[in-house]
Amino acid sequence: MQFPCLGGLVAMLVTWAISHNPCFTWNLVLIRSRQSWCRTNRDATFKDTPSILDQSEETMDYVRWAERYDIFYEAAPEGELEFYLNAIDRCEGSVLELGVGTGRIAIPAAAMGHDVMGVDVHRPMLDRARLKSTAAPLPGKLQLIEGDMSKIDLPHKDFDLVIIPAHTLALLTNEHDQSETLMRCAEHMAPNATLIFNLFNPSDDLIHGDPDEMFLLGVVEDDESDVRHVLTGTNDFDTTRQVNRCTQVIETLNAEGESIDREELQVVFRYLHHHQVKDMLEKAGLRAIEVFGDFDGSPLTDDSEEMIYICRFK
Repeated sequence: MQFPCLGGLVAMLVTWAISHNPCFTWNLVLIRSRQSWCRTNRDATFKDTPSILDQSEETMDYVRWAERYDIFYEAAPEGELEFYLNAIDRCEGSVLELGVGTGRIAIPAAAMGHDVMGVDVHRPMLDRARLKSTAAPLPGKLQLIEGDMSKIDLPHKDFDLVIIPAHTLALLTNEHDQSETLMRCAEHMAPNATLIFNLFNPSDDLIHGDPDEMFLLGVVEDDESDVRHVLTGTNDFDTTRQVNRCTQVIETLNAEGESIDREELQVVFRYLHHHQVKDMLEKAGLRAIEVFGDFDGSPLTDDSEEMIYICRFK
């Protein structure tokens, strides 16, 4: 469903607010609900198990996503990047990131001196990550591998930390592949290793929301190009199949507030409830030693926007 008029209206409203209030910068645009932003960046292949979705619904244009990915993640939830980098910094061994995308986490981690292996099923994402990784020398070793995270079988099976950031587990749109991914994580973990991943909390208000309601994700300034990116989106939840078809829009404004580009991207994912995550972890031989509702370490509640799992072997 197209929303060109609404997208332009949101852009004009945000532009007016910024021009009339110098304090209204992109990092203060908090009127969006982070849990309303079903942000995603990667998909998985479905070779063995049929998806619960039609083939047309599985497809995402990852060439276009790779080009826009880093802009969207400039407006990621506060504290998310720091949370994962701090976890990596505490790790005294090797790190495996599943769904590495364009290297948003892996490259800074390698720059901090950590050895990181990143896996992603989509080559356009990895191509961009490789390009970004050449911008400056990396003290740590960075390996980027193309592969499906639900079927990985790497030679190295004793990682000290495995991470699946950015709701990436939800990009696998059937229960089998989600469960298989957690089992593959366990197979690649050292005995005392930790698995960390996060999903959005599917609250009743979120999953029963109006599919025609457009929400503001954030506003990102690009000082080098002297443009401003306005990020908006809509959700369309199917609560029977636990699926959301999310439309995310990026509208680019010039210094005069005129729209010079508009890109609409589609993403489909399958959300999980907390008890389902616990069951999948149990099946993989893992347990959650801590569960947070935000990246500041707040406990998980019904009103939390995130479900953040710190896991180890049972």
